[in-house]
Amino acid sequence: MRRMVLSCLIVSVGLGLSEAAHAAGYNPVTQQAQSKLAALGLNPGPLDGVAGGATRTAVQAFQKQSGLPETGVLDAATLEKLGIGTSVDKADAVADWRPAPTQDELDTLVGNPDQSSPYADYRPNAPAANLDLPGAAILAAMNNSADVFGSRLPGQPKHTDEGYKYLTGCLKTGFAPTNWPDIAIHYYCQMSKPRACYTYALSGKSTGGVKLPRPKAYQGCAAGTLPQAADFSFVAQTQPQIFQYVMFGQTHAFNHEQEQAIINTFYGVKNPADRRECRLKRPRRIEDPSDGTHCLVNKTMAVRLVGKGD
Repeated sequence: MRRMVLSCLIVSVGLGLSEAAHAAGYNPVTQQAQSKLAALGLNPGPLDGVAGGATRTAVQAFQKQSGLPETGVLDAATLEKLGIGTSVDKADAVADWRPAPTQDELDTLVGNPDQSSPYADYRPNAPAANLDLPGAAILAAMNNSADVFGSRLPGQPKHTDEGYKYLTGCLKTGFAPTNWPDIAIHYYCQMSKPRACYTYALSGKSTGGVKLPRPKAYQGCAAGTLPQAADFSFVAQTQPQIFQYVMFGQTHAFNHEQEQAIINTFYGVKNPADRRECRLKRPRRIEDPSDGTHCLVNKTMAVRLVGKGD
């Protein structure tokens, strides 16, 4: 399943975008490929999801080693050799690709003393690179939040106008740093009330202008020592490990296929490659492309996402 890929046209030219636009934008599949190339001793430049000159040179070197045409393009055959899939058939197959983490595991993962913030180490094979997700557990948490806070799509059970407005407003405001992965922003935006404590702590609004790192913000909200922590108790009581695992990640901490499978399943997207269905069912985050391809793994973001470190 992980090896099923979209057509070469989709992979190589970014679903109809010009080559220049494709090269300039952030693409999660490009970023995953850069990480694999770096792990193989090739130098793709910064692991930033942007296919610049160094990335093309590294791709050509890999293609030469693999007996592939030396195009410098991350086409389907090259992605296959790198072990990267862009499958569209996982929408109804969300699973726990890894067990839900324990608190001890989370504390170890974010406790890297050499980094200024958690999950910031993007060197090949770093603890927070290309992590598998507890997909079924995350999906259950999103469904729980959506039912409690009314953020379902119009016409769905337990939808409320207020809850849906909070969801779509959150996705479009761009309040979150652009190093948040897709799963983090969609998961987080379901929580219209609990997220206020966390958001204000990250922005410094509730802490006298001091912007707390994500683990500290979580600890303060969960312990009840920060403003609006009473609403955040929903998170601490129902999904503490899931919240931390999802929310502490940077842009390419997670496996992108798994991310999109969870998000598409939550919104009921059956065919991620159907642009009309994608537009109708899945709300866009502010960085998403506007051409109906935002349900796909291999998409070029309208706003370049930035992670921390190389």
